[in-house]
Amino acid sequence: MKKILIFVTLIIFSVLILSCSNDNDIDSGNNDNALSQTPQAISQFDNNNFGIYKGVFIGSSGIIVINLNNDGNVSATVIIDGSTYTFNTNDVVQENQQTTINFISGNNSFTFSVSSDGTNPMISNLMIEGHPNANILLVKETSVIVTKLFEGTYTGTGGNTDAGILNAIITSNEMYVLAYSTTFNVYFTAKGTINDDSTISGEASTGTTFTGTLENNDMKGVFSNSQSIEIGTWSGTRTF
Repeated sequence: MKKILIFVTLIIFSVLILSCSNDNDIDSGNNDNALSQTPQAISQFDNNNFGIYKGVFIGSSGIIVINLNNDGNVSATVIIDGSTYTFNTNDVVQENQQTTINFISGNNSFTFSVSSDGTNPMISNLMIEGHPNANILLVKETSVIVTKLFEGTYTGTGGNTDAGILNAIITSNEMYVLAYSTTFNVYFTAKGTINDDSTISGEASTGTTFTGTLENNDMKGVFSNSQSIEIGTWSGTRTF
């Protein structure tokens, strides 16, 4: 669906860690009771490089959480298809500074970078065994509202044969999407908004639009592109 479900823009980055209370524990399933409703991030780091970064992984499917001195530790955890990878680093991190960290877990590794004020978090040099050509989309969580991670899929209908993985990040009333067409082997990104806590609408840079609904920990909807006249459906479930 090269021009179609342009449901998303290319970006990179990784997923998950922290030892806190049970309310903040990581869960790779859809156990509503285990999904945190409060932020892990603390207020003193809302506007600098320290804190919590959360994201979604595609190359298979998963999530990532990076703890940058939010609780005195620097670590990252990635969960992919139920397998957990814990990453550590020997790099020294300083507060209110442009940051670049090399994370390692066995033969797996990636580089995390972020601006001194916590903006523009990115992942590069991503190497996960068994997951070539993987990508990550990442945002910084603040103490104001919990950042929620969803994993899902999209499927073309009405003659549209495109299909793939669609993972999303929801923070406040904003939705950020990383998707991968398994038909055309192409990544996409997109951005949407959530109105009245349940109605989703968004658009990709190519003109593909999408709408949907969010109910508890599940979301679903449709997409269309007036130029390519292709349509389809999408859905996702919160996993962290």
